[in-house]
Amino acid sequence: MSRVRAPLVGRAHELTVLRDAFTDVRGGTPRTVVVAGEAGIGKSRLLAEFVAQVRSDPTALVLRGWCADSGSGPLPYAALDGVLRDLVAELGAERTLEAAGPGADALGLVAPRLIDVRTDGGPGRLPDVVAGLLAAVGRDRPVVVVIEDLHWADEATRATVARLARSGMDESVLLLLSYRSDDVGRGHPLRTTVAELERARLLTRVHLPRLDPAEVAQLAAALLDAEDVGPGLADLVERSEGVPFFVEELVGFLGVDLPDSLRDMLLLRYSRLSASAQGFCRQVAAAGARAPYDLLADALGAEALAAAEPAGREAVEAAVLEGDEDGYAFRHALVQEAVLSELLPGERRRLHSAYAQALETEASSMTVARQSEIADHWWRARVLDKALRAAVTGARAADLAGSWTTAAALAERALDLWDLVPDAAGVADVPHHEMLVRAAESVRSTTRLDRALALCHQALGEWPEDDRYGLARALDDAAVIAAQAGSTEGRAFLDRALTLVPPGDNDTVRATLLVTKTRDAMLDGRTREAIESATACYETATAAASARERSLALNMRGVSRVTLGDAGGFDDLEDARKIAGDDWPCLARYYMNTSESHLMWGHYATGLEIASEGARRSRALGSGWGTDAMLEGNAAEAMIALGQWDEAAAWYERAIPLVSDSTFAVYLRERWAWLQIWRGDLEAAEAIVRAKLADWERFGRLEQQVRTRVAAMLGEVALLRQDPHEALRLAADVLFVQRRDATPGYELPVIAVAARAIGTLRRSTPAGSAPDPTPYRALVEEYASWPTHPVWSALFAAELGEGPWGAVAEADGPAHLRPYALLRDGEAMLDRGDRGEARVRLTEAVADGSAIGAGLVVRRAQELLESGGLEPVAKRGDPDALTDRERQVLALVSDGLSNGEIGERLFISRKTASVHVSAILRKLGVTSRTEAALKARSGDAGG
Repeated sequence: MSRVRAPLVGRAHELTVLRDAFTDVRGGTPRTVVVAGEAGIGKSRLLAEFVAQVRSDPTALVLRGWCADSGSGPLPYAALDGVLRDLVAELGAERTLEAAGPGADALGLVAPRLIDVRTDGGPGRLPDVVAGLLAAVGRDRPVVVVIEDLHWADEATRATVARLARSGMDESVLLLLSYRSDDVGRGHPLRTTVAELERARLLTRVHLPRLDPAEVAQLAAALLDAEDVGPGLADLVERSEGVPFFVEELVGFLGVDLPDSLRDMLLLRYSRLSASAQGFCRQVAAAGARAPYDLLADALGAEALAAAEPAGREAVEAAVLEGDEDGYAFRHALVQEAVLSELLPGERRRLHSAYAQALETEASSMTVARQSEIADHWWRARVLDKALRAAVTGARAADLAGSWTTAAALAERALDLWDLVPDAAGVADVPHHEMLVRAAESVRSTTRLDRALALCHQALGEWPEDDRYGLARALDDAAVIAAQAGSTEGRAFLDRALTLVPPGDNDTVRATLLVTKTRDAMLDGRTREAIESATACYETATAAASARERSLALNMRGVSRVTLGDAGGFDDLEDARKIAGDDWPCLARYYMNTSESHLMWGHYATGLEIASEGARRSRALGSGWGTDAMLEGNAAEAMIALGQWDEAAAWYERAIPLVSDSTFAVYLRERWAWLQIWRGDLEAAEAIVRAKLADWERFGRLEQQVRTRVAAMLGEVALLRQDPHEALRLAADVLFVQRRDATPGYELPVIAVAARAIGTLRRSTPAGSAPDPTPYRALVEEYASWPTHPVWSALFAAELGEGPWGAVAEADGPAHLRPYALLRDGEAMLDRGDRGEARVRLTEAVADGSAIGAGLVVRRAQELLESGGLEPVAKRGDPDALTDRERQVLALVSDGLSNGEIGERLFISRKTASVHVSAILRKLGVTSRTEAALKARSGDAGG
């Protein structure tokens, strides 16, 4: 069938960008390019031209998908469905499943007929599985993935795009995206996705401008197959405003009076069709973004569709419709929208009812996308009872499939229809108060937390008093939503729920409530309350024979005990693991909380080992990015403490753009901001603070770890900005005003910030006017039994000028404290005029800071060396650069001892021994321990 085939005019530069990207991909470097522009500007035309050129390469595989709007929000998985169809057509179902790996069953959410499996896991796995599948195929051949109309993308598609853009450096994948820039407003979720990828320098943006008058003339002449457009050119330039699609629509009507409105302009070709062709176009328009032959036949009747074939041919030849082996579609979505507005009320009701009924008959392929379409057709048909039932069914399906924007839109539509439908509860098969809770859950997932909480309040107000257990569960849901919204009223909800289900009444329900209550107390720092609640939860879950709740109860009790300094908490954590068995959600909680507990106690290598093991198991199970990221985040935190900063930074740079706003995102971004500070990029850290401070404050109202960590990090920013008063205010607020039970693991770093602020003020204010450190000193003394107390107490004393910096440098603590202590020691020696020793300390600070990437320390130490007129102690390879301690370590290296054995011999940690060894290799100019040992034995190491 024919169609308008306009030449590509004015897009030479943009086409070159795409070609260059494909060249990179063929060389093994993945690329992502997004083509943006207003409606009709030629995004699809540019991509079609490029795809046609790529298809000439027999090794390249092109996969295409289009996002679509169902009228109820994004059509779930529309683009992913197209991409998977192309892939299965090329590889076959069996090879596709094999390439998808352990999470292949998640693909059943998108293509149940092509891949006849269904997922037993959560929908959150789907983006990882699809991205992993495409990346795996890209390791064998160049793959071009084209996803158009991303402004209509659902959550899963946006997440897949983000995952695939960050997959790695060994996949030959070119990801091409397009979206209407005029449809992506300030609050559109796509803006965040694109901005994060741009910040990570993983995306090239191509913006298509309007054509200039000369280009309009060139395009028009080509369409008319004439050398000169004639006297109508000026009018064409003015009316089209340089938009290529409008040029194509108007060029055949030169010399006639053109309409003023955009709608009438879009209907010019349609208006010249016969009545039968116009009627067929309206039938196609009502079907949706595309009108498959099967759907048209089922809805209109096979005989009627056959009789309409001449009308369809006329519409295609007039370039209003396009046809292929699957069905019909409008040449441009703008025309489809304009023709849809032409439907008369009776015609609209008849057509949409017919399509809804046709879609309902194919139960075997009832995907969430199809249920969303059914709901939209009944809504547009204004058949209110069926619209209500379909909205409720579609909302439930969309929610289970992770299409939360669609789920929320359909749930809210159901609520809007409720009072218009007689016996709405019977039609919907759910009472109004339960529908409110369902809507709240869906709305919560779209991060509209205030709206979700309002729906909860309405549901609770309507809940029948004789349904105690149902009300208790609703109160539990409301408590979770309130916590996410940063509201403390969730605690009142939980207390009310627990009074409705007293001990021994319904142990199953009560155990669930106690899990939520324990978690709230644990996170808020009400640690003793958490232990008491967790014990009650464990006993209740035992009575209910609920292994999951028993495991969770012991897990939270273990974390709480560890937080207070009770080593028995680790036993609880291990028992929680045993009870969990093969229950992965419980096991994942074990790996997360146990690794975090070891990090809190300064067991950094153990924490890294446990978190890494959990992440490996998570990936092997295909459990999804969310779980992977939380475990990998703990591993990255361990790497920071161990001095593996480059590796940690690489992980944060990859992970940050993929994490939606949540408590976990707060932890992640706070650690990333802290690492940016110490790596020497204060501006980047402050950019994170400006963007996320409101979220941090919201979550901090309910979580002790958020409060303390954010306060410590912001305090360090304030100190670097020469504002010790603000640093001290931040510390005092979390240590004395918002404080709950003692949490030494979180509070000691804050106390160190306070000590630094007080020390700064002591040096810069008149004697006796600096703040009193006594309250902070009392906390340090109170925490004397805490495992990491030695390093933090040494740091506290040194910051106040009451202890030696050498004690900090030699203590077993996070990796950054040694180079920082060396810097401060050298700084103090310079102040005392001890230039020789200052030179040694500052040189060591540069060396040790460089070893882990602590740019903040390195830059400051180098500045002091330069301003003091001091040359570093020795150039690279000079054995005189070794300190006494490093000579001791080198002697043990030459004896063949490992880092752990060196640590035991010298009573230092394995990590500290590793830092010393790295410094020795660098100073001696060698690359291995063997070379260093040879130098030591030959006497070239200054020993």
